[in-house]
Amino acid sequence: MGVDISGKESDIDYRAWRPLALEELLSWIKLHFARLDPAARDRVGAYLLGRSNLAREQALSLAGLPYPNRWFGPLTAPTHMLHPAIWSNPESVPHNSFVELRVYEETWNLEERSHDPQKVTRVLVFDYRK
Repeated sequence: MGVDISGKESDIDYRAWRPLALEELLSWIKLHFARLDPAARDRVGAYLLGRSNLAREQALSLAGLPYPNRWFGPLTAPTHMLHPAIWSNPESVPHNSFVELRVYEETWNLEERSHDPQKVTRVLVFDYRK
C-alpha cells in the first residue's frame, strides 16, 4: 500500500513492479525479507517506494502506465485474477505522492469471506517512510 502525506492508503497497481511479477515480489518478501538487516530493508523500501511513485506519475501522464503486453494493451489478460490493472484511468490513480510504503500479509477463510468479503485479517509486515 502506498501512503500519502495525509495518511491515506492506496493500492498500488501491479504494473509498478515490472519487470518483476507481483507474485515473485511477494514470495521474495515472505521468504527472504525478514533475514535482511535493517539498513538493507530500508534500501528495499526506498526502491519500492520510488518505483510506486514513478508508476503513479506515469499512470497520470497522457501515455498512461503500459501493460505487460504492448500488442494487446488494455486487452491484455491480468497475470492473476487478484491483480487487475487498477490505474488504467486517471480517476483511479492517487494524485498525491506516496511518502510511505506498507506491506501487509493478508489471510482469510474462504467460507467466511464468501459471506462477508471484508472478513480479512491484515498484519503489517513492513513499513517504510522516507
